[in-house]
Amino acid sequence: MPTITFKCTCGEKISYDIESKSFEEELDKLSVVPTLISHKDHFITVYVDKNYAVRSVERIVLVKDDESSLIVNPSLNEDQLHKKVEAIKERRDPSKEFFSFLSILITEIKEPESLFLAGRYIGTYLWNKKREPIIKLGATFKVDPLLVLKNEIGPIYKNLVKIENIDSEEKTIVIRESISPQFMVGIAQGILDAISNHADRNINIVLEYVMSGSTVFLSLQES
Repeated sequence: MPTITFKCTCGEKISYDIESKSFEEELDKLSVVPTLISHKDHFITVYVDKNYAVRSVERIVLVKDDESSLIVNPSLNEDQLHKKVEAIKERRDPSKEFFSFLSILITEIKEPESLFLAGRYIGTYLWNKKREPIIKLGATFKVDPLLVLKNEIGPIYKNLVKIENIDSEEKTIVIRESISPQFMVGIAQGILDAISNHADRNINIVLEYVMSGSTVFLSLQES
């Protein structure tokens, strides 16, 4: 398993093991692969080339698109994680009993990467459930960052947690008193994944965030 060493955006030096099988699969699509890494209270995206050299480091989460997806290395593989999340979801539907669902989830899943992926899975589920009636009619969605944040992500969060907008153009959402900030960031990513499947053009948005204790500052930008 190759190890990469680089400087985090917070200034600390990190060594990280790359799961080579997933990495090599992504290299078939793209010469530089974005790899999601958890460090302390934040995630970073590290761009790694075929020689396992670090090209750049960003404190953002990239949206999955048609060309590449994030490489994540949790202890549970994606199939195991989805089965575990699905089993909890069958006991407590997060669209109806969100805090009960989340309290069970965080007792069974601890890793930040796994919590992010669990949130991503639930975000896709919540958006598809909310938009199911018009999806069945063949609706497509515009991928303007402001519209996505205001009309798609914001309303879903409002049903789950305490949120607020902090700038005049409403490009940033603040999630207060979050039990699991990594899970909440994952929900936003999952919503974007779901929207990308029904977008009127290729989605080209990055999700940016800052975690501060139990608060998450989340914004979207067109890349």
